[in-house]
Amino acid sequence: MSYERHIPAMAEEVADLLVTDTGGIYIDATLGTGGHTAYLLDHVPGSFRVIGLDQDRLAIEKARGFLERHSGRIEFLHGNFRNIKDLAGVAKCTGIVADLGISSLQLSDALRGFSYQGEGPLDMSMGEEARSVPKLLATAGEREISYLIKEFGEERRHRAIAREIVRIGLENPITTTGELRAAVERAAGQHGLMATLSRVFQAFRIWANSEMDALEEFLPQAVELLEPGGRIVVISYHSLEDRIVKRFFKLEESGCICPPDFPECRCAKEKRLRIMTRRPIRPSREELQKNQRARSAKLRAAERI
Repeated sequence: MSYERHIPAMAEEVADLLVTDTGGIYIDATLGTGGHTAYLLDHVPGSFRVIGLDQDRLAIEKARGFLERHSGRIEFLHGNFRNIKDLAGVAKCTGIVADLGISSLQLSDALRGFSYQGEGPLDMSMGEEARSVPKLLATAGEREISYLIKEFGEERRHRAIAREIVRIGLENPITTTGELRAAVERAAGQHGLMATLSRVFQAFRIWANSEMDALEEFLPQAVELLEPGGRIVVISYHSLEDRIVKRFFKLEESGCICPPDFPECRCAKEKRLRIMTRRPIRPSREELQKNQRARSAKLRAAERI
């Protein structure tokens, strides 16, 4: 299988924000095919090591080949970043980067079922723990499907699309990307169709891989792994992810969260992070000319205190 190599979003910005100790240990929590790790090892002087983690076995194998020239400085681990503390194998690290986007490797393989632009089984699995989208579409009611499309896709025509999916499913189960695309087309029409398809496919992908739950579980573990002065950098690609990261960073930067009418603090909460990006960093115009897939990327960073 051939594919367009994934170009890491805002790689220079990641390197500038992440690396504080050129002899430290860094974790790439969503290694993919190794774009961000390759940039770090190629452009940042030092003897630091990288632990590369990914739930997609195929991505790890591709990364091994791509990063072979750095084989002495990188360790490859298979697993979901929601379990980063157990998987990392270190008590503390100097920095963690997580690029939450879907990779070119996954998008370009029609057999993976992530893209409405190809014809293949409606798989959408990033790892072994993924749930079955065809099973969902065959067993869920209109209300549940509508909710998922609205919640994870933020698609305003969620009711009409869910209604059409259920109607078609009663006659012939939807099991391929082409069949799902046809259902969306019939419900939504041609106006803004590409954006609607992207949102619907995103919604089912997020559900299949429990992406929001995984992110919620990853963030507090990442902070626990960081040594004082260590940094976490997260790149998100839609508002659902970005809101979770923004809210978590703000919570960890705040101290006491007791109601203001309490005479004394009872929560014993301490500040753990210093936010480094009051507003998310976006790709430059020059970067977007080379990498249109980064157009929705938002980067947030924080430092452990």
